[in-house]
Amino acid sequence: KKTIKRISALGIGASMVGATIFGGMAAELADYPSQFIKDGKFTGVLVVGDSAAAEDVIGVSDIAVSLQFAATKPVSVTSSGGVSAEGDAWKVGTSTKILEMSENLASGTNRETLRNITTYIDDSELDALASGTVSNGKGDAPYNQYLYLLGPATGVSSGYVVYAENGDDVTADFLYFETGDEIGRYLLEFTTALESDVDDSTGAATTTGLFLTDFEDTELTMFGKDYTIVQAKRTGAVGNNIKLILMGGAVKDTLTEGDTKTYDIDGTPYEVSLDYVDSNSAKFTINGEGTRDLLDGETDKLDDGTTLGVSDILYQAYAGGVHKASFFLGAQKVELKDTSITDVDSSNNLKVDDNTIDDASVIIEGTDDNATFKINRIHVNMTADDDFFVPVGGKLSENPELAEPEVIFTNNWDIEYKGLSEVEVETIELTTSGNKKYKLKFKDGDGEEVSLPIAEAISSGVVHFGEKDKALINAENMTITKNDYVLLTDTGSGSDRGERKTYALQYKGADKSSADNPVLKFKNLGNGETIEQSYSAATSLDGGTGGVGAKLATLKLGGADYNVFNATSIKSNDFSILIDQDADGAIENVKSRSGGAAVNGTNQINITTWSGMEIGIQNGTNPTSNGIILTFKTPDNSRDGTSTQDNVETLQATDYGVNISSDTNTKVAISVLQGFGSGAGGTYLSEKTPDSETDVQYSYTTYGTFITRESPSSEPGTLTIEHPTTQREALVYITAKGTTFSTAVATTTDAVTVQRISVGATKLASEVANIKADNSILVGGPCANAAAAEVMGSSPADCAAGFEPGVGLVQVFDVNGNVAMLVAGYSAADTRNAAAVVSNYGDYDLKGEKMEVTKVGATLTVAEPVAEPVAEPVAEPEPEPEAEAPVAD
Repeated sequence: KKTIKRISALGIGASMVGATIFGGMAAELADYPSQFIKDGKFTGVLVVGDSAAAEDVIGVSDIAVSLQFAATKPVSVTSSGGVSAEGDAWKVGTSTKILEMSENLASGTNRETLRNITTYIDDSELDALASGTVSNGKGDAPYNQYLYLLGPATGVSSGYVVYAENGDDVTADFLYFETGDEIGRYLLEFTTALESDVDDSTGAATTTGLFLTDFEDTELTMFGKDYTIVQAKRTGAVGNNIKLILMGGAVKDTLTEGDTKTYDIDGTPYEVSLDYVDSNSAKFTINGEGTRDLLDGETDKLDDGTTLGVSDILYQAYAGGVHKASFFLGAQKVELKDTSITDVDSSNNLKVDDNTIDDASVIIEGTDDNATFKINRIHVNMTADDDFFVPVGGKLSENPELAEPEVIFTNNWDIEYKGLSEVEVETIELTTSGNKKYKLKFKDGDGEEVSLPIAEAISSGVVHFGEKDKALINAENMTITKNDYVLLTDTGSGSDRGERKTYALQYKGADKSSADNPVLKFKNLGNGETIEQSYSAATSLDGGTGGVGAKLATLKLGGADYNVFNATSIKSNDFSILIDQDADGAIENVKSRSGGAAVNGTNQINITTWSGMEIGIQNGTNPTSNGIILTFKTPDNSRDGTSTQDNVETLQATDYGVNISSDTNTKVAISVLQGFGSGAGGTYLSEKTPDSETDVQYSYTTYGTFITRESPSSEPGTLTIEHPTTQREALVYITAKGTTFSTAVATTTDAVTVQRISVGATKLASEVANIKADNSILVGGPCANAAAAEVMGSSPADCAAGFEPGVGLVQVFDVNGNVAMLVAGYSAADTRNAAAVVSNYGDYDLKGEKMEVTKVGATLTVAEPVAEPVAEPVAEPEPEPEAEAPVAD
């Protein structure tokens, strides 16, 4: 009897659960979680009962967290490599600001100069500008050093990176200094004035003396180079004027007359002999080459360019007296002169080795009461004497137009340009298909390459939007017919412009409503996959008047919901549709559509590419001709509003626009728009064509976007736009002598990007209108979860059928082509045990369609259910034969 009852109970359970429990299914537990992950993104819902136990809630949370690690997309990560300085160098920029590329515009220059980054640098940025102290008989005079970028002028019109053509007709990106503008201003500032008595030639103090004896033989370091003041004099007895002669070099020494000594300078030996000394001059021989008779403070240059300078002479004119001379070898002689120390105007130019440097002016500030002379500041203003174009990898000091390299005061520092930072870029193209069609190529919201038909010339002066008989739909008020192309861009999720995901689909038609399981069909132009979306007619949005039609289905792409409506009767195959193309929950201007014509306005759908470029498309009339307008923009919040990505720091990248038309030969053509939208009035990029090339134009935006426009004379023009994922930085360095650079090689490695599971993926059973319409994970059995009961076909009276105490259950079902996975148990604790196994699926050997979970101590065990033995039917006893009735007489 017990056996018979058990078979009976199983039979009842099977009738309640339905044939799918014991029937064959394609879904396999071994495939988990791949059934719920598509393109690295979770697709489905996690469902708990409306009155779920705490264990069920914890279980579904654990499963969601576990799934997040599976929701990844393989990507190739390319390291940008980059430039690194070895030595004493400062990259122009701060912790919060980079040097941006400037633009050449038809109406001028949109620029950011070195001075826009910071006014000056000191030893915080460059060790060569370290503070020091000058000491003499009057005491110590501490000083600080500064390099003011671009000098004292308030206007900033020079010293920026721009794509331009230099004097040799080379077109490239350069660090540019304009003739007549300052390169920089060096300042040495004493915090305690450097002092000297005013003396006569014998060293005696006098108010009319010319000699500032206490300054002589003092040492100071300017821009990392050591100098000795070998001569300090007033230029006139009236005072407030000064001339300083300084010497600096690789070797400093003192020789006695007749002595010889060898010195090494940069690997070259120099044998120096002091041949002769008298009261005011000395004569040397260096590597067999004799100098002229040199006075104190004079220099002579050898045949190899090395300079020897005399800094001091000691001569005792008696028998056995000292005859010595101090000298610098490899020396640079510098003269600083100012005839009025009471103002901040320059009266004299810098002199180096007796040569006047026309574009380096000297200012010395101080006081002079004819008894004590004080120096407070020394300035050297450096100005460009020509247009200087410093190329990538170049130095200002090596510029061929720099007639006097000594304008770079001390020649112990430089300005170097290392090009634009290497960042990942997206290549966007407007290409031809034959000569009658244009295609727009870009990466969609998933990073997939899209080739979107954008225009086809169908006659002279007439260009079709999309392809002939296949329209491109970029406005929600346009009816979508079979084979039309559709743009979808998510604006409803609140993401900023520049971050919104765009997808391009082609509508491939639909089954009529009377078909079995009717679907809408789309082709994703990015990944090439076909989307078959089941649909069902719902209540008309406008109350049944037919103006919009019914909501049929929801396309889920990139985390956004795009509602689909019918525009013609669903009783026929391939009916027309409308789509909420911006995923904001509504279709704008639907009442105003007219014959499918585009209406440019708030309902226009822009493309946001994978790298954040926004492409606007207008099918209408532009300022000059009929055609299709494409605008390429890097959106930024400071220009385009707070709902826009923060892309650039200061300079706004100028929009680039073209007009697509059909020429007289029925070929597609493009022309550049010269001022449109916010850029009206002549603000547009000035394109450059290198002398060595023809029929091609190049331009850069401040974002670092590089645009190539090819314009062959008899064929359609094309565009190639390299748009960075982040703003490119102009790499300019202020360097001290000896700095070297290295460039790291860019590398590509395989990685993954985590795509978060959207908020709202977990739902109560009552919130799911049709559990069979999506992939689902159901936590809690049919007694606690109405969605599980629907999938299993359980009735409330027998909701516990098939469950045993102490046993959890993990089971998959095929439901209308979707996968449902049940995670449940006889009790809430059993359900939590099953959820723990699913959450840690990698630790268990899940297989088949159904597995049971048991727990012994702290250990969970997973096993396939053991098939129940089939009982042999019990034979009923043969009935006793009935007695025959008596036969009546």
